[in-house]
Amino acid sequence: MKKLILLSLLYCTNMGAQNLYCTMTSYSNNVMYDYMNKLNNNSGAQMSSNYLFSNGSSNIGSASFDSSSNMIFTLNSSLNVLGKYNVGNDTFSSLQLPWPANTAELYVNVAMANGRLFAVKESSSNIVSVCEFNKLTGNLISEHIYTTPSLSGFSDFAFCQETNELVLLVNSKIVKYNITTGSETSFNLPSAGYTSIVPVNQKLYVTKQNTVSGNIVFTIESYQLSTGNLVSSNVLSTTFTEVDEGISNLCFLGVTNELVGTISSQNEIRLLKFNIGTYAESLTHLFWGPYYFLGDMVATTPMPTLSTHENLDKIKSKKIKNVYDISGKKISPDTKDQIIILEYEDGTHKKVFQKR
Repeated sequence: MKKLILLSLLYCTNMGAQNLYCTMTSYSNNVMYDYMNKLNNNSGAQMSSNYLFSNGSSNIGSASFDSSSNMIFTLNSSLNVLGKYNVGNDTFSSLQLPWPANTAELYVNVAMANGRLFAVKESSSNIVSVCEFNKLTGNLISEHIYTTPSLSGFSDFAFCQETNELVLLVNSKIVKYNITTGSETSFNLPSAGYTSIVPVNQKLYVTKQNTVSGNIVFTIESYQLSTGNLVSSNVLSTTFTEVDEGISNLCFLGVTNELVGTISSQNEIRLLKFNIGTYAESLTHLFWGPYYFLGDMVATTPMPTLSTHENLDKIKSKKIKNVYDISGKKISPDTKDQIIILEYEDGTHKKVFQKR
């Protein structure tokens, strides 16, 4: 009996305790079975596995983490099913999203943005809009029709918290939609072969793949998100003679200052880490194929308790060691008007919203 294994990788970090989750779909007797597996961060060894559901002949695709609910939101595009996995208690639930009125359209990727759920909609390989859904009920809240022309060849979708923008990579074009103002802007990347994006500190990191003298070469570039100007370009030292899938599942781990993604070559899935400060890179074995399909990787800070109107003055009885934003990046203790994460000297953590 032949089995097909499909994976979507997700990174979770809990201020020093970093956990790797993957959604695994096994295919047996024409039925797919989805699991959420917790893996060892260094070795990739399976630490726990939780059965989610079986859904015929399609699998979980994209995923995004919502820090306000401590949940990984997943999307099965073929079935139009939204999944919600709580990383605190390992529970899973799902609901049906409303189907697009046009039967040729489908939702292809999701992103959480300040506690709000968004999905991009595609029609005949062209991105047409970004939709907001109620994350509790799945009801459609609003839809923004993209005005930027020629959005064919979708690759990636991400949210930049610093600018409040949903960022879309389509072929060699970057399209930005501000969820606060409703404005849309775009710029073109200088060449082709781009695969993944991740915004960090108002810069946009983009991965690129091309062939040089018969070898497959990967490059990580960064651009100013506001202007589209090139900031840096780094060619990875490891080259390949063949790849099953280039750099994908890209995310940023603020606590280590690293971009993290995966590369699939000759039935081996490897974890790529790239430090954006030192440019150090590493590749670690994760899985052997032969049939792995990788989805999203998500950097998270799962905290079960959120105080939405709590000031630092009320919790001065404990000594604060570090302060982070919800992406895991160290920030100033004086940061105001956003959710911050306090790390205490005793090793405990707390989410608060600090007002001015």
